[in-house]
Amino acid sequence: MNLEILETKIYKALSHPVRLELVKKLTSGERCVCDLFDESEFTQPNISQHLKVLKDADILTCERKSNKLMYSIKHKEVLDIMKLAQAMVRLEINSLLEKN
Repeated sequence: MNLEILETKIYKALSHPVRLELVKKLTSGERCVCDLFDESEFTQPNISQHLKVLKDADILTCERKSNKLMYSIKHKEVLDIMKLAQAMVRLEINSLLEKN
């Protein structure tokens, strides 16, 4: 698979608000899908579908521990992408506030 396609897959996976929120919840460490579902307003199948997209993009990893599926961030560098996007948003908000 070509590098641009892999890169695009990561950006696409992070471009959905629910998936972005799931990754943020996993910044504190490994979590069970049941915990992620309990903290959400969405159905378990919906959360599972979003987790699959993140896993397929190599953002998350999944491991079965007894009867639970545990998700965690596979590559911590994804957090750098998120921090950069947050910094860009803050800069834009500050720029808009200065204009007023």
